[in-house]
Formats: sequence, structure tokens, C-alpha cells
Amino acid sequence: PNPSSESRFFGQNGFPGPCEHKYCGLGKHCVVDRETGEGECQCLERCKPHYKPVCGSDGKLYQNHCELHKASCMAHQRITIMHSEECFYKDDNCRLGDYKKLKTKMLDLHAQRYLTPGNHGSHENDMATRKHLVDMMFKRFDADGNGRVDSSELSQVRLNKSEGLSRTASECTLFDLFKYNDVNDDEHLTREEFYAAFEVYQLSLPEDQKLSVTTVTVGQSVVLTCAITGDQLPPIIWRRNNHALNMLELEDINDFGDDGSLYITKVTTTHMGNYTCHADGYEQLFQMHTLQVNVPPVIRVYPESQAREPGVTASLRCYAEGIPNPQLSWLKNGMDITTKLSKQLTLQANGSEVHISNVHFEDTGAYTCIARNEAGVDEDISSLFVEDSARKTLANILWREEGLGIGNMFYVFYEDGIKVIQPVACEIQRHIKPSEKLLGLQEEVCPQVEGEKDQKCMWTSAVNVKDKFIYATQPLLNRLLIVDIQSQKAVQVSQ
Repeated sequence: PNPSSESRFFGQNGFPGPCEHKYCGLGKHCVVDRETGEGECQCLERCKPHYKPVCGSDGKLYQNHCELHKASCMAHQRITIMHSEECFYKDDNCRLGDYKKLKTKMLDLHAQRYLTPGNHGSHENDMATRKHLVDMMFKRFDADGNGRVDSSELSQVRLNKSEGLSRTASECTLFDLFKYNDVNDDEHLTREEFYAAFEVYQLSLPEDQKLSVTTVTVGQSVVLTCAITGDQLPPIIWRRNNHALNMLELEDINDFGDDGSLYITKVTTTHMGNYTCHADGYEQLFQMHTLQVNVPPVIRVYPESQAREPGVTASLRCYAEGIPNPQLSWLKNGMDITTKLSKQLTLQANGSEVHISNVHFEDTGAYTCIARNEAGVDEDISSLFVEDSARKTLANILWREEGLGIGNMFYVFYEDGIKVIQPVACEIQRHIKPSEKLLGLQEEVCPQVEGEKDQKCMWTSAVNVKDKFIYATQPLLNRLLIVDIQSQKAVQVSQ
């Protein structure tokens, strides 16, 4: 295949592209195959120029995290980040900590030279003052004024004991500027490289991007991108609830390192909320990301089936959960019920209840409740039977089956799920189907067994635990299914 040279997150007309929700891992990126149109993961071809050296477990020094992960991908071997200093300082006595002290001393000495006495320390917190100070320092070092400082010019600069800088303080010299900050290894230092060495960053964030709102459906993946830009951009730090996410080893939240994006796999409602990003050391300039998580509707009708004699009142209720709140509608035998509303047939409780007074035989039917929101649609059917012998018929069905009586309810375990029956009124109030998902999870009550044509359940026994839960054994799945009695929903499995 001939893959495209760049990844595609969105296709034409803004529709999701094949790479939108594909996470390839560190050192890789998603590219679109021109022949198949599908996204595939490939090793990064190059990394953004950025000098934040790290030691690899292979003993090599890499310019940044991205270069390490790229090398790991291309070599098909695991290379991890080592937090020792060994590979940094082979044959070199200038430690990174000493180099930082050298740069701090250089700034302090030039502050004494160029700034007024009352502003000597202002370069530590004021970026404009620091930039001015580094400009003056660069002008001093650039003897020929060509915009580049070479080793010959650097050797003419005297920062010695008379200026308060002693070689005995550390093994670092001005020439270590080339070691740590000559990014392109051309043996010259440009003004931009000086800015990077002394952490002068010109950062910006467009006003209309200070607040970003992202909406995603539960179960999907999402990428949050920090909009802070700059020619020399420090590492991006992501925070939530005052915790730096970059420092936490979370399975579901990863940062892309040099790219500065945040990737969340399999979003749940626990990920909802605010995230902030800022450049390391510049907390005052930050972008706020609000992550909204939509949850498809989960619907339940009550009762699922009922029998009524002519002349009495019948009520059919529909309960729906989802984010945002689902909108409800009703059908009777596939036809919109709103066209048939009357004094006898009414919608109540914001459309969640169908109320039928003085029922007739023609009111018999399948009443479908439909819940819709931005994340999806769900529906369930409540059946109404108007017949004189309803009680006797349903009672015979009830007592023919084996089940578990709890309080005033009867739980019957079938191949097609669990039915909750009210024996006094002879109503099937709840049918937990094999395909129904556990509350808040993606697992099903009775997953389809490979090789089986129909999705069905197999039970061996069930026990009542303090009238709060039912523990039912599923031998083919080697697990216990836990049913919450109050909500009449399957909530958990235990292996």
C-alpha cells in the first residue's frame, strides 16, 4: 500500500475521518492508506525540534521524548526513559544542574551590568525584562554583529572572579552553551537559541480559544489539543482538579509528549469536567477545556406487560436515563400516539406516562416508548391486553414457572432473561433481556455464546441477599450476575 504522508482526522465536509479516534501510541502516528482509505499506524518520520534530552534504557542520549519513542518504534524494541544522569555526562564533567546554575549566574551578572539597581531581580518573573536582558547579553557576545555567536567570540567574553563567576564553582563554562543549546549543531548560537537557553518564551493564546468545549459520546476516544503557541514552546502541562496529569501514570489518560495534546481512551462520565493546559513554568497563560460526555438513552417501561378488564384504568410509564436528558415519544402499534390523544387517552408527567381511562378492547396493543438525545436512541415496549380472563391467564403463567419471591415481587429466570412479576395484580413489571447492558457498563446480561444462533441465558441458581440484591449463577460464563432489587436492573458481574 501507498500510505498518505499525513494523518487525517476529518474527512470531507467535516465528517469523521479514519484517523479521528485511532490512537497509535507513542512514537507513532496515524496515516490514511490511499488505496483502502483506512487509517493505519506508522512510526513517526520526524519530530519537532525541541531540546529536552532524555536517557534511554539502551544507554543512548535522545534530544527529546519524541526522538526516543520514534527510535523505539523503528527498532521494534522497547526503549524506556531512564531517570539517571549516566548517559548525559559521558566524558563530560558539566552536570545539567551545574549548567543551570551557570545560566542563572550569567543572568544575575548581566542584570547588575544593564539593569537599574531596583530592577536587578525583575528578570526572574517578568518575561519582557528577561528578553531585554538576554538581548543585551547576546549583543555583547556577538562581537561582529552578524547575528550568530561562535566559539571564537565566546572565548573573548570574560566572566571571571572579578565579575563574581568562579570556575571552581562547577566544571561548566560558557562553551557548554554549545553542548546544551546549539540545537542544529552548526557550532553557532543564534538569538533564538539564546532565548531557548535562558527560557525566553514568546507565548500566545488567541482570545477566542481561551475556552474550548468538546463534546464526545461515552465509550469513544478524544484528543484535547492545547492552543498555546510560540517559537520556543516549553513542555505543555495538563491539569485537572489542581493535579498535573503529566505526572500521573493513568491508563485512560495519556499525553503525547512533544505534541502537547491530551488523549483520553474510552471516555466515561468520570472524565466530564474542566481541564487546563499551560506551558511549563507559565501557569498565568492557560487554556480551559470543558469536556462534555453524552450518554445514549437507556430506557425502561413499567409494566412491560399488563392485562386489564374493560372499563378500568391503565397506566404505562416510561423511564429514560441519558446525557443530555432524552426526549420521549410514544407509538401504539407503530403509529404516533399524539394523533389519537383524547380525554380517554392522555400523556402525563412530561410525556413519560400514557394514561388510559375506561379501557376498551381496542386499546389492546403494543405501546412503544422512544427516547432520543444527541448520543443515540433507545426504545422499549409496554404491552396492554384488555380481556376478561386476564387474571386467570397470567396467574397460570406465573405459577407454572420456577422463580424467586422477594417482597411482593416474583423473579422468574428464563432463557430470554429475567422477568419481574407482581403476583397480586398479575403484571409483568420488568423484563431484563439477554442483550440489556449492565448499568453504566458495556457488558450484556447474557452475552451471545460463540457458535450459538440465538442469544439466550442459562441459570443454575439464585439467592436473595438481604432483600437488596439477587446473586444468580451463570455457569456457561463462569460468573455471578448481580441484580439490584430496588432499581430492577443488572448492575454487576463477579467472576
